[in-house]
Amino acid sequence: MNNLIKKGVVVSVILLCVSVSVIPSALSEQTSTGDIITVDDEGDGDYTSIEEALNNSNPGDTIEVYSGTYYEHGIEIHIEGIALKGVPYELGTGDDIGKPFIDGQGKAKVIRLMAEGVTLSGFHIENGGGTHAYSIIGTSDDAHNCEISDNDISHTFMALISCGSNNNKILNNTISHSYIRQGIVMGDEARNNIISGNTISDIGTAGILLWGSHHTLVSYNKISRCNRNGIDIIGDFNIIYRNHIEDNDEGLYIGDGIFNFVIQNNFINNLRNAYCSLKFGFYPGFSNRWINNYWDDWNGIGPKVIPGTILLFIPRPNFDWRPARKTHDIGV
Repeated sequence: MNNLIKKGVVVSVILLCVSVSVIPSALSEQTSTGDIITVDDEGDGDYTSIEEALNNSNPGDTIEVYSGTYYEHGIEIHIEGIALKGVPYELGTGDDIGKPFIDGQGKAKVIRLMAEGVTLSGFHIENGGGTHAYSIIGTSDDAHNCEISDNDISHTFMALISCGSNNNKILNNTISHSYIRQGIVMGDEARNNIISGNTISDIGTAGILLWGSHHTLVSYNKISRCNRNGIDIIGDFNIIYRNHIEDNDEGLYIGDGIFNFVIQNNFINNLRNAYCSLKFGFYPGFSNRWINNYWDDWNGIGPKVIPGTILLFIPRPNFDWRPARKTHDIGV
């Protein structure tokens, strides 16, 4: 009976992962309730700068930014329900093509979401600067229910995306080249966020850092060439499902986090695939679950042993009792 109960719990968690992972595609098509404002760097729209358009917008407006180059930084979105959307072709008679390029020129953080229900999608954003925790995209503690999707985000010294609020979605972005910080960092007490479908590479520390955040779904991401960890977890009740984690110093690290589920991920060619170091964990209930992951260093016999400690020095390994014998398809 106990085995049946355990199997039922595992199946329920996997079904939850699958069902939640398809939610973003259903929710990403948000309906505009306001006006459409156009921005074009060559003067064919309502405005030539993104900040000017934001300064003249109202709740629920959609700001369409057409292909071109926008030298802007310190952009702050204070109005609820704004949709800031890149359009990958020219407005008017110009010859620009591709996602609109926001060049922060290395001067300061580029964009900060400071209101609820904001959508930011379809941009190529580079060259954040300054000493803030992030220097490309960040959300304030009150910017809940936002979506950051389908952007190409690269080249900064700090975090590329930093989120400190709840119920947000970070979907289908290409994120690369943070020289000393993270690709995506979820701040202390951030809850119920979804990080899915992103390609993250060439990061100075962690590709994804859950820094005290809880109830986060991390799924279907491809994470490679991170100098420290592909995924770094300090938090509880997170689900790490079907990510491809390859060529990092360490694939996944859990430090001081319990009740995290690591399910059907691929761990390939990392210097160390996974490690778990907890302050607590003497009791079986206070542990994390590793379920049906693919490990390129598993010998094919028995469970996969994940090294770990409690209280910093007492050895306590974790186990993936049923490792996968072939890689999982994550579709990224």
